[in-house]
Amino acid sequence: MNKRPIIVIAGCTASGKSDVAIKLAKEINGVIINADSRQVYKEISIGTAKPTPDEIEDGVFIIDGIKHYLYSYISVKQQYNLYQYQKDVFALLKKLPENVTPIFVGGTGLYIDSVVYNYKLKENPKKEINIDLKGLSIKDLQKMIGSKKLEKLNKSDKENPRRLMHIIKHGLPSVKKGKALNHLYFFLDIDVDTIKKNIRLRVEKMFEAGLINENELIHKERLNIYPALDTIGYREFDGYFNGEKSIQEVKEEIITHTNQYAKRQRTWFRRNENVEYVKSLEEILSTINTHFDRV
Repeated sequence: MNKRPIIVIAGCTASGKSDVAIKLAKEINGVIINADSRQVYKEISIGTAKPTPDEIEDGVFIIDGIKHYLYSYISVKQQYNLYQYQKDVFALLKKLPENVTPIFVGGTGLYIDSVVYNYKLKENPKKEINIDLKGLSIKDLQKMIGSKKLEKLNKSDKENPRRLMHIIKHGLPSVKKGKALNHLYFFLDIDVDTIKKNIRLRVEKMFEAGLINENELIHKERLNIYPALDTIGYREFDGYFNGEKSIQEVKEEIITHTNQYAKRQRTWFRRNENVEYVKSLEEILSTINTHFDRV
């Protein structure tokens, strides 16, 4: 396992994590590891705000001279979960040179925590439960989950039908922790109004970059039948291709759902007492230098 401390740059979507992480990597001889559960997939890029590589070398994205690992390396047709992500990350950490600092960048808190807190996960060989849950009410879904599991969810997840359906089909992952890895955990603390403004701007840019064409190709190749496409930026197009929604309605839904997701992200990271809230690269570097003399 790589012996340098893991640096986590977490934050809400559209908070500027990627730019900060690249600048940090240049300062501390770092590489970036994807911690976004959707950016692992090859076929979905624009809607997931996946970074665009300057070049790709043996499957590794190179952006502004910095290596980016675990982007676009799984097909949406493949089953992929927390257990597999953690396994892939641990394998990568073993391969990294000792003088390289791994920097985790993303907003999927469960993925990040499974690594830095060394969750003791087991592979789940069970097949996905094939039940049509879409017609059920929130109360019906909550009853199917049961009170014990429901108590473990935050308020937002308890009222989120898609989250509840996912739990019914896949179950809750084990959260038993092992010995935490050596790490520093940062949350890029950008004010809510700025996040909202950034989200609207990002969605506008997604449409300019070809989000409609990306979704057209997905539907043409029938990739929308796979669970990975139950994702903001893609599921909102349900109904558009048969004339039930306008593009403006799709766009506004994406903006609304992304804002709701950002709120859930903030709630997730707020539960972690070890997270250090920062507003700039300078604050991150100051903390790193205080904790680790060799950086």
